[in-house]
Amino acid sequence: MNNSFVRSRAIRLVAGRWRDSALLVLMVGFASVAILSAVGQSGGATVQADQPQASRTASRSPYAGARRCADCHSSIVRSQENTPMGHAAQKAPDSALLPANAPLIFHDGKYTLQIRRDQDEVVYTASDGQDSVSVPLTWAFGMGNAGQTYIFKNEGVYYESRVSYYNEIHGLDLTIGHAKPPQAKLTAELGRPLSKDELTICFSCHTSEDMVAGNLDVGSVHPGVTCENCHGPGSDHVQAMELKKTAGNSDVRILNPGSLRPAEVNEFCGKCHRTTSSVLASNIHDVRNVRFQPYRLENSRCYDPTDTRITCLACHDPHKQLVTDPEKYDEQCEACHAVRGKAHRASQSAPACPNATIKCVTCHMPKTVLPGSHYAFTDHYIRVTHAGEKYPE
Repeated sequence: MNNSFVRSRAIRLVAGRWRDSALLVLMVGFASVAILSAVGQSGGATVQADQPQASRTASRSPYAGARRCADCHSSIVRSQENTPMGHAAQKAPDSALLPANAPLIFHDGKYTLQIRRDQDEVVYTASDGQDSVSVPLTWAFGMGNAGQTYIFKNEGVYYESRVSYYNEIHGLDLTIGHAKPPQAKLTAELGRPLSKDELTICFSCHTSEDMVAGNLDVGSVHPGVTCENCHGPGSDHVQAMELKKTAGNSDVRILNPGSLRPAEVNEFCGKCHRTTSSVLASNIHDVRNVRFQPYRLENSRCYDPTDTRITCLACHDPHKQLVTDPEKYDEQCEACHAVRGKAHRASQSAPACPNATIKCVTCHMPKTVLPGSHYAFTDHYIRVTHAGEKYPE
């Protein structure tokens, strides 16, 4: 797809920017912290643990915590906390992917990288056959359906591991975005330092309750995405609901992303899953952008920023497990496309595919393997596909 068309989509989206943006908190799904490398945001600056960079302004006091949310929304909380988003991050020792006994080993030129459990720690080691350097891994980002990338701290600086775990190979390979040639120094072989902005974005998209007085507090975050990542800090909402019971107050003082306009929904989800504007800014126009679902969706010919039938939430409920059966999405397709043999709906505005009437997404949203990821991502650029065609950037 040419850049002028993509930019026209971006202009349409920007024209519908959301309101009250200060209340919006970042949303997450699968994507390891390596996404930042893939879009070229690897910056040279490092971040000190005691000097974090803030991107949001909520202090800890406004957070109610998921357990408090469960007092009124127990079934939703129980369902959401078991989703991939709910497990978007965990402390490295809690990772179920890392074997209890045998270490994971990756050979990188003259170096050997190893991840192993040592009592209550996960130890990450780089060796050149003569010397070695080891650090404990602190965080594991990603539930592991596709893979898992690790964060460690060395001399007060946070790093992204050079290798990640990939479920398809049940082992280690280079983290997406890391240069293939081995590093010149042994210590650099462990990984790359994260800039201030990268660290804040990573934790904002993989953890909860991570901002204290406007600063990122890595030591106090809650692993995984919970209610307040998407709905905003909830203490005011709890108070408002208590007042409603006694005084009939109707102001719920909480954000409901489902009430946003269609373009705003995709922009909201894109804060973690990548918006059109962020992809254009990164100048990534190749298969690497297949992971950036809002951007790919907005490239679709049928995309309309005013139509609720083509938003992230039209197909996906973030409170529930991701649906993997292709046929389950046919109903969403049929909301726009009239199917032969079925009564025509007033809302349908386009004919169905002449070749099939089930499992629409298997042809029109093909799975695409991202090189180096050991995983096939569903391309959200809805289109008529042709065998052997070049990946539409």
